[in-house]
Amino acid sequence: MSYGELLKIGRRGDNLTPHHIPSNAFMQAKVPGYTKDKGIAIMIEHLSPGMGGRHPKTLSYGQSPDLSLSPRQALAREVWDVRSIYRSQGLYILGIRRSLRELIQANKSTWSGIFDKVRV
Repeated sequence: MSYGELLKIGRRGDNLTPHHIPSNAFMQAKVPGYTKDKGIAIMIEHLSPGMGGRHPKTLSYGQSPDLSLSPRQALAREVWDVRSIYRSQGLYILGIRRSLRELIQANKSTWSGIFDKVRV
């Protein structure tokens, strides 16, 4: 789902936040026509108030994007990152795997051609 769609279904105090994959900063720098609300995201735990949860553990949280990566590489890296966080906590279950597959497909269909393999 898009970041904007996830914001609409989230509730204050639910300890969840939409997490862009690839990061919002990366997509803004690399994809013409991209907007934060259109970015593809997944709900991830972010404890409120204060710090905590899975969101701050992600590679892209509060970091500048690695613009040397291709969009395909950034997508793969950030999916792997979220997967490894859930796996390390013993929570990498079917629902998470399914959500990450859907996120990959949503990125590919929303941003046609951006995540294609580069042939050299």
